[in-house]
Amino acid sequence: MRKISTFDASDAPFRAGTATKARGEARRREILDTAMSLFAEGGFNTVSLADIANDVGITQAGILHYFPNKAALLVAVLQEREARNIATREHLEADGVPPLEAYVRTLEENDATPELVRLFVILSAESTAPGHAGHEWFMERNDALMDGMTERVRATIDERKLPPGITPAVITRWLLALAHGLGAQWVLDPSAFDRAGHVRQFLELLEPYLRDPFGRDDTTPDRPTAEKDYP
Repeated sequence: MRKISTFDASDAPFRAGTATKARGEARRREILDTAMSLFAEGGFNTVSLADIANDVGITQAGILHYFPNKAALLVAVLQEREARNIATREHLEADGVPPLEAYVRTLEENDATPELVRLFVILSAESTAPGHAGHEWFMERNDALMDGMTERVRATIDERKLPPGITPAVITRWLLALAHGLGAQWVLDPSAFDRAGHVRQFLELLEPYLRDPFGRDDTTPDRPTAEKDYP
């Protein structure tokens, strides 16, 4: 006797819920990507929720279903950009790329999408105003970035070799200021110079102060010397 297949109704809500969640995630992603692009073009203060909704093809109420207000959407955009950078940097470091070189390669990846660099330049400038929606986020990010990069510099540089008054924290401020300042110039004409390349040249100046020619401490296992590592 041929077995008659049956439909398990108890499984239907699960499948329906999974599909609904997937559609919701896709819509949220579309809103984020659209907001990221529009903010990069015009800045946070110029772009409205109506502009974003129109580009996505939904109502403003549809956006507010995912983000309670425009400020929350901005913070989500900034968090998304930062998460991508952190993931890139951590992946490179896990593959054995020296920490500061991983930072430069992350800049290179960012520079492949100038609109994202423009977004950061515009929003970081706008957010200097205490009342700006991104002000607190940028304050927290700058503190975290400063702390993390200082540890990377400290792990790379032999402080005993540095001139008096120069510390890993000072070098970190130079490095971050250089990357951010060059970014503000670069977005005006991305063809004018290589931002990441200029930052790498700065790191090459630090070579006399490395812990050893590969930026390792005494406990780091030997690595092949076929190609040059930057700090």
